[in-house]
Amino acid sequence: MPDIIEAVRAGLAPHYTVEREIGVGGMARVYLAAERDPPRQVAIKVLNPGFSNPAFRARFTREIELTSGLSHPHIVPILAAEECLFVPNSPDDLCYYVMPYVDGETLRDRLLREKRLPLADALRITREVGDALQYAHARQIIHRDIKPENILLDGTHALLTDFGVARAISIAQEAVTLTRAGDRVGSLAYMSPEQLAGERDLDVPTDVYGLTCVLHEMITGAPPLLRLAGRVRRPAVRQALLEQGVGRAEARELEAVVSRGLEAEPDERIPSVDALMAELDRALRPGLGSRTAAFLEPLLGRGRGRRGD
Repeated sequence: MPDIIEAVRAGLAPHYTVEREIGVGGMARVYLAAERDPPRQVAIKVLNPGFSNPAFRARFTREIELTSGLSHPHIVPILAAEECLFVPNSPDDLCYYVMPYVDGETLRDRLLREKRLPLADALRITREVGDALQYAHARQIIHRDIKPENILLDGTHALLTDFGVARAISIAQEAVTLTRAGDRVGSLAYMSPEQLAGERDLDVPTDVYGLTCVLHEMITGAPPLLRLAGRVRRPAVRQALLEQGVGRAEARELEAVVSRGLEAEPDERIPSVDALMAELDRALRPGLGSRTAAFLEPLLGRGRGRRGD
């Protein structure tokens, strides 16, 4: 949308040189920019004009202030709370915030290219995103929008982005109904049943569900909702793992862990991200078959060292 990028260029010109659009989603557009002081490349995320209402602006500012304090190696930080502003003189009071530019791709990009990931890669990404979520959950911050588009891959590392944005939008929507296409918070295929039902007090189990959905897609090639609805033809978790050469016992146990992470009732779901990681470890360690061990043992060894067991 040329009018948006031109408004952003003009409004942010004193501090940033906006170069080009590098991403677009249902809620926002992302632009690559050069910051003048300090000199560095940044990504500027500009929310769509449909979010320009007083309820959203107040909540957005508050949530970004809260989440800008998150500092973790697998979280893309918001550079400063004061960067949560509104584009000056823009016709729609465009909201934006600034993040470091990550020179990589999203997990969605990789899945579009490869369809399914090797189990070792899927577990590594799950563990790194899980580490980020555990850190945030310990500070009473829930992400609410775990999906491949919000996971950036920087070399061999996964980074989670967009903390606070989904919560700001959902709270604003309680006061103002947004009707623009794509303004629904979160992606349907990754939303927990309680989130789909419109419950207001979402907690850790919602992020457990979203992360398990992403793990399911990395293994099978599709999130569980789309596969079960028949919209895509992909193997179940156990079959997909067997096709990779994972042992039958490990494939069966991993499928059971994924199923527990996707329970419809939050009280019956794996209760925390840390518990999800522990269950994944337990599913792989007992009786680890030689074929499975060949490509998983280095990963599991790092996991044991980090936990001190």
